[in-house]
Amino acid sequence: MDIQKTITGIFRKGVKSKLGNAIMDLLLKEGFRPESDNSCVVFKIEGTAFYFSFDDKDEHFVRLVYPNFYEVTSENKVLALYNMNYLNCNYKFIKFYMNDDLVSIGIDMLLYPENIEKDVYRMLSIVRGSAGDFCREMDKGYSCY
Repeated sequence: MDIQKTITGIFRKGVKSKLGNAIMDLLLKEGFRPESDNSCVVFKIEGTAFYFSFDDKDEHFVRLVYPNFYEVTSENKVLALYNMNYLNCNYKFIKFYMNDDLVSIGIDMLLYPENIEKDVYRMLSIVRGSAGDFCREMDKGYSCY
């Protein structure tokens, strides 16, 4: 799937999973304007795109991704890799990764309908906080080790 098309809102087919539909309903209820395709729900917070993805083989699995939130330069690439590794080892649930000099962060969780609202907000808080920590460490200009 082409995530750029998803983020720009080209897909609007609906989510196949119950969990995806529950998250879509929650985001709509909270005033977000989520869009979806068969496997993702894309939405923005203060102009910043995030997306939830799902697994057809596991009805409780969800991944929240904050894509391409930091652009790495040739001068700070090694520092970015050190900081990503440190945060991956020391933070719960999250994964930092780099693709084409763009850093993204994801969080994988198992969600159940009775806790969905609390868990979705917790996921968002963890991802946004972790991304902020990464950016602060990068702004310092040295490794967080």
